[in-house]
Amino acid sequence: MTKNPMNPINSINRSILLFTVYCLLFTVFVGGCASLLQKENILAVVDGEPITEGDLKYSLSISHRKEDLSSAGTLNLSQYVQKMVDDRLIIDETRRMGMDQYPEVKQAIQAYILRESVVRLYNEEITKKVSVSEDDILNYYKKNYERFTLGIIEVGSEEDAKDISEQLKKGEDFKELVRKYSTHISKKDGGEVVLKRNSLPAYIDEVVVILRPGEISDVIKMMDKYYIVKLINRKDAPEEELEIERRNIERSIRKLKEKERSDEYLKFLCERAAIKIDRELLSAIKVGGEGKEIEKWSRDERPLAEVNGSVLTAGDFAAGITPGTRKSSEDILKSWIDRKLVDHEALCRHYENSPDLKKMLYLYENQLLKNTFIKRIIIPRVMISDKTLEDYYSSHQKSFIKPATYKIQQITVKTIDEAREVLNNLQNGADFSWVAKRRSTDSAGSKGGDAGWLTGAELPGPLREVVVTLKPGDISPVIKIDSQYRIVRLQGKTEEVVEEFNKVKGDVYRACYAEQINTLNNEYVNQLKKEAKIEIYDEEVRALEERLQR
Repeated sequence: MTKNPMNPINSINRSILLFTVYCLLFTVFVGGCASLLQKENILAVVDGEPITEGDLKYSLSISHRKEDLSSAGTLNLSQYVQKMVDDRLIIDETRRMGMDQYPEVKQAIQAYILRESVVRLYNEEITKKVSVSEDDILNYYKKNYERFTLGIIEVGSEEDAKDISEQLKKGEDFKELVRKYSTHISKKDGGEVVLKRNSLPAYIDEVVVILRPGEISDVIKMMDKYYIVKLINRKDAPEEELEIERRNIERSIRKLKEKERSDEYLKFLCERAAIKIDRELLSAIKVGGEGKEIEKWSRDERPLAEVNGSVLTAGDFAAGITPGTRKSSEDILKSWIDRKLVDHEALCRHYENSPDLKKMLYLYENQLLKNTFIKRIIIPRVMISDKTLEDYYSSHQKSFIKPATYKIQQITVKTIDEAREVLNNLQNGADFSWVAKRRSTDSAGSKGGDAGWLTGAELPGPLREVVVTLKPGDISPVIKIDSQYRIVRLQGKTEEVVEEFNKVKGDVYRACYAEQINTLNNEYVNQLKKEAKIEIYDEEVRALEERLQR
């Protein structure tokens, strides 16, 4: 078979990234395949459809609460289950209205299936087929953690480098030449550095590994600099550090092996794929051309490339060109072909028929339908005028309060005895800024202890309790914060004040907008409740609350 010009690496690397992201989503949103396949506790039933603990977990994650079932004990689950009942009524209504057949909904579902399928394909063909043995770890450690003691001379011209090299050949002292000529950071140490093999720059590594102790390299050019390197000493990787580095080594080896397996697998996909490219048409499209030329191409519907039935038109190709890109036409096309190879194989596996993905799709579609309902039915009914905003601002002024702020100086020390000594000096008239610069261990010390203006919320709890009681000019007693001790001086303060309407108009609009959406949504839900059959299993909800609070 003719060698395919498409490089498979980019697509699999994208798959690695997708795999990482979607595994995280899968863990957070659903809690793993095993739990989905188990019988879940039912918390409520709406028109014959159950709401389960799994539904609760997904709903919590979508609402950005960051709690899962193991840390949600502080929630009022009864209220939250009621919210889920309301959401279910809306979701069922969207299906009766046919929103599940809307093009944007169906497209989003297909995109979700594709993303999840790529994750599963990568897991099956790459992750599960790569293993890291103890020999792999030992060999990697011995090679990459070997120590080299080097002497380095760095100069800015080839002429100087050659002159120094000749002097060395005549027996001149290496360190003396370092002192006279080198511009390298190691000059202060006589040019001497100790480096692990894996931290050697490539241009030095390939030279150093063939030197014997005491030998000096020829001139090495790197960018606009010239180097001469002497191998002073070479030591095996110390056995006692292996366990410290083991986890990092294992990750590095796995990454390398997954890259190798990825290359191998995508080569396999390339070899059996039906790929067609119109080279003449591709060469006619100038990636770096003017905007008008690219715009002209964006209307061209001729097929430029085809991969397993997926067609890329010249117009689609041109539309995907980023202005100012340095990529060539071949690189851009290669990325598209790589992606289509993986996408096609992933979809051919029909992972969407698996029980866990079916459950995930159901939950995802519910959330999608709820958002579509808000967008299509609720938002068009929102009416906000300037008068509406002014009225909202007047009745919600507590929501637009600018908090009090405190300008403080601080001194942080490590022990209570040192803190008492500092406080005593301050009380006897020592200058706060002078003491802070000499005694404080925190980042504000170099500025005379000036920590700037801070709100109460920005202060550590123990510090906040004291600062709010101080008057400008007062110095606090010693305050323990975690394992350290702090003394502060209040330089100034501003009082809490309601922000002017014009300064917070944007915030007022967002708050008013959210309130109207919530009100309209509740009105709609209340209408649906009149004809719905709803059962909430209070005992199950209470049992779940108790279990979470243990």
